[in-house]
Amino acid sequence: MPRRWLHAPIVHFVLIGGLLFGLSEARRPSDGPPPGGKPPATPPAAADPRAPIVFSAARVGQLHTDFVDQFGRSPSRDELAAFIEQAADNEMLEREARQLVLGFGDPSIRLRLIQKMRAVSADPAKTEEALYREAVQLGLDDDLVIRRLLREKMRILLRRDPADPPIDEKDVRQYLELHRARFVRAEAVTFSHVFVSPRAHGERVRQEAEATLRRLRSPAVPPEASDGLSDPFPLGLELRGWSQATLARHFGAEFADRILALEPGKWVGPIASTLGLHLVWVHEKIPGAMPSLTVVWPRVARELLEARAAENLARGLERLRSLYEVRVELPGEMSALEPLLARRR
Repeated sequence: MPRRWLHAPIVHFVLIGGLLFGLSEARRPSDGPPPGGKPPATPPAAADPRAPIVFSAARVGQLHTDFVDQFGRSPSRDELAAFIEQAADNEMLEREARQLVLGFGDPSIRLRLIQKMRAVSADPAKTEEALYREAVQLGLDDDLVIRRLLREKMRILLRRDPADPPIDEKDVRQYLELHRARFVRAEAVTFSHVFVSPRAHGERVRQEAEATLRRLRSPAVPPEASDGLSDPFPLGLELRGWSQATLARHFGAEFADRILALEPGKWVGPIASTLGLHLVWVHEKIPGAMPSLTVVWPRVARELLEARAAENLARGLERLRSLYEVRVELPGEMSALEPLLARRR
């Protein structure tokens, strides 16, 4: 094993988890759990938790059926191979979670086991504790919901790396530089408009708009005095700080482009939108700019933490894959998948 493995978080978790589990087992009396204690939500780990993961022909066939049920069509070779790989990852995660006893004391798992045991128990007077212990002894935790919970717990564990340093100003500035386009405040515009509705004016809508524009220009009517010339408009007649994307969403892309190209301080039009015609007075054009570091810090920090967690998870999964042998027994009609699966493994 290369020496860098000694610094891998998954190795630390496995060793610590195994030590704690061994100590808890050594302290436990042979005839039951410690007084007042609760047994693990999962049964003791198998003697060989990293035995090969085997996909029989029947299991591969079931995965094919599952894909069809989920997507309504047969998978391609790549899609089925990825489906098998995902199933192998899920089994690895579940096995590791059980080995580390990650279900111990989990309230969701405990409740699930109590509910299952109560459904089959012949004694309605049994306490929750008794139901829980009996469910564990009977192995009722081999359950789809519990297995999903265990896998998610293992993913959460792999996403964490105690060696990750805290995020500092240098990290934030570097991330901003790499993803500048996502954080730059878009160019925006504040404008007033007089709306001329096709519904109200029918075929004469353009003539009405041009006549209204002449009234606005001679003598010049200030925007604050123009409301009486407008047909009703649900979004209002003064729109402040609207970006191109927001304008396009409400008025259409062509209208947005025209508005952002206008010079402030005069009536212009008619400009067509998806809603009708508009006579527009631009008050202010707000240039795009990068917000201050203080403003963007919380968002950048969240994204950095998520990126680190995703990288930790990817590395953790790769380490787990190196610990397991995956055997796939393909049905005869799927034998062409073998080279593709071999490359993935």
